[in-house]
Amino acid sequence: MLFNSIPFLIFFSFYISFIILFKNYWKKITIIFSIFFYGYWNLLFCLLLIFEGLLIWQIGELIQKKKLLRKKILIIGIIFPLIILFIFKYFNFFVDDILQINLESSVLSDIILPIGISFYTFQAIMYLVDIYRFKLSKINLENFLVFFLFFPNLIAGPLVRPNSLIPQINRGIIFNKKNIRTAIILILWGYFLKLCISNNLNIYVDNVYNHMTEVNSPTLMMGSFFYTFLIYSDFAGYSLISIGIAKLIGLNIPANFNNPFFSQNLTEFWRRWHISLSSFLRDYLYIPLGGNRNGLLRTSLNIFLVMFLGGLWHGASFNFIIWGSLHGLFLIIEKINNSYFQFDIKIKVIKKLYTFLLVVIIFIPFGIPSFEDLLIFCKIINIFEIFNFSQIIEKFYVIRNFLLILILILIEIFLNKKNFIKIMNSSFLYGFAVTMLLTIILCFANFNETSFIYFQF
Repeated sequence: MLFNSIPFLIFFSFYISFIILFKNYWKKITIIFSIFFYGYWNLLFCLLLIFEGLLIWQIGELIQKKKLLRKKILIIGIIFPLIILFIFKYFNFFVDDILQINLESSVLSDIILPIGISFYTFQAIMYLVDIYRFKLSKINLENFLVFFLFFPNLIAGPLVRPNSLIPQINRGIIFNKKNIRTAIILILWGYFLKLCISNNLNIYVDNVYNHMTEVNSPTLMMGSFFYTFLIYSDFAGYSLISIGIAKLIGLNIPANFNNPFFSQNLTEFWRRWHISLSSFLRDYLYIPLGGNRNGLLRTSLNIFLVMFLGGLWHGASFNFIIWGSLHGLFLIIEKINNSYFQFDIKIKVIKKLYTFLLVVIIFIPFGIPSFEDLLIFCKIINIFEIFNFSQIIEKFYVIRNFLLILILILIEIFLNKKNFIKIMNSSFLYGFAVTMLLTIILCFANFNETSFIYFQF
């Protein structure tokens, strides 16, 4: 069920109505609606989700009760969801592409990827680790299921720390004017990103990446340039709608993006991009591996391993492995430079432009559908021709897309954190912001029910 679909709007209207009418039972209502939300896509995988959730909660209980065995129970508890993730997401890739074994005639070759499995697997791991670290205790089953099944962030995040969300669930929902006003802005902002930016850019990008042998180098690079804004607007849009829905009932989900294209280096980019994932990788993988505490070589290995696994988490494909590895490599280069050479570009605009162009290039394997297509891209592209803009095809769509990106940048500047507070404290500015977003959505929206990109992860 897509946020940008009529069925979801009907579903959400019923959910809010039931919450208002039966406020004391909001947890049970949320669990039921979340199960329906996921089961609407696939009932069988919904049962798998519920089974995994119940088992994770029980393992969490055992960690608290069995003091002498708690570490072993934690390890078993982490391995269990990872095995399920491997079977559904990585088994075919591992056997077909790594081991080169043909499974075309096998039942296992028809494995379907459950949507959201990467996200709720990480949610499960965070819950168990937080229990083990004594950040959580005595969590009843109802509170846990609201956390684990909560439909706004179930499919594509943001990843939410259990020690942040579960206490809010235990406290109860809060309906007030401030939360509703904030939620409306966030949801409209999210729909603007999805309907006006992502859906429109997707037309051009799909046309380029699906016909690479028929287009020239400048057009390929233009498609890659637009894809960077496409993946941002698509995922940030989903995150904002998710955060807005939670805010409507008084639950605070942290921001997932913070103007990442204004970053002055790649390290800063990862502090601003997919913040919930980057902070998860930092706190639950990078720091336990040793972080930066054991010298530059060990730090570099830790960085590369974390980014390699971060790439693999996105998908069972060499493209994602290359994407993650490239990020790891350039983060290591930045680390070495900061440690030994301290080379720095003094002009901030140039630093931001360099970082943005680097991100565009690194995202090329991320956006191209397959490894075979990536090889075709590398074979066709000619770096000496990419700036020959006169050869770019479909110039009307290019001009329109640049106009939309300009609107995006202006809105991102207008709705920054400082201005956002001013908007929320002024009825006039709030009314202007809502009117502006609604007008832009009505003028530029592409209402096709296209799936969110991160649903495939």
